[in-house]
Amino acid sequence: MKRWQMIKLGLILAVYTIVGCVGLAFVYNSTSKTIAQRQEADLQAGLHEVFPTATGFTPTDKVKSPNSTIVFDAAYTADGPSGSLGIAVKAHGPSYGGPTTLIVGVSTDGTITGVKVLENKDTPGLGANAANPKYYVDKATKTTFPGQFAGKKVSDAFIVKQDVTAITSATITSRSITNLVQAVAKAASDALGTAGSAPVPSSPSSSAVLPSADTVRPSSRAATSSVPGVSILETLVGTKAGTIVGASGKATAKSYDGDVTVLVGVSTDGTITGVQILECTDSLGSPILAPEFAQQFVGKKAGTPLEIGTNIDAVSGATLSSRGATALVKATADALVTALAGGGL
Repeated sequence: MKRWQMIKLGLILAVYTIVGCVGLAFVYNSTSKTIAQRQEADLQAGLHEVFPTATGFTPTDKVKSPNSTIVFDAAYTADGPSGSLGIAVKAHGPSYGGPTTLIVGVSTDGTITGVKVLENKDTPGLGANAANPKYYVDKATKTTFPGQFAGKKVSDAFIVKQDVTAITSATITSRSITNLVQAVAKAASDALGTAGSAPVPSSPSSSAVLPSADTVRPSSRAATSSVPGVSILETLVGTKAGTIVGASGKATAKSYDGDVTVLVGVSTDGTITGVQILECTDSLGSPILAPEFAQQFVGKKAGTPLEIGTNIDAVSGATLSSRGATALVKATADALVTALAGGGL
């Protein structure tokens, strides 16, 4: 009897399981189509928001992400009556509470035509205001957080609280989305062939990092770093009245989850005379482009420790990127001093 009861209970359980699975399958099939239609409608609305005069959108595979943490979901050429208007990219990248998904439009002249935040999981009432069409960073002009990017050139600076107005009490969200917009816009501009120079606080010039030189020329012998992963792309020599007074190097290396590129100047006595952070493709690295961060290195000696938390302050919200840039500045300065000491420049 007990055996029959066990079999009976097993059969009943099997029936319930089958009914449940069939029910779930029915719900999935009935809702998945609706969800897909809603997502497609949101996408089309977003595309037309960043390119309101477009007559259509053609998929393109020319746009490549510069960072593994920034995923390009789709890219489209915005078609106009007489040709391409630019490129729109749907992408998602990390933010404070999870991935943020947005659409960025870039015109053929390298201007951002608009930004539409499709999804943001940050704190309601704070970071989530990035997607709130009724939250204004400028109440007088009724400019939303993503709305302020329209009209900016890809080559412009994107430093939060300087060039970009932050969402109140949501600096991390503001920086992460700004960095995402910048990375997507730069990639779209590269695909269009209209990318300007890397966004930096000031013009990347070796004369700026070698202030005592009256002439800057290419070095006859390139500086090299013994630090693994550091590539010195360019070595220049600064002279004054024909005498060498220093050297500069443009170098790049891996950082937190992207790459960082710097320009470093060093005098013949080993003093760092100037630093510019030219580019950082880390997912949250754009704050280190601020000139205040680079200025900390000026006056320090090559060959001595340069460490975050000891004699260099990290940029808030970008500690790992600050650490990567600091290591690269030190490696470049040390390599330049070695090259100067070896002569033949």
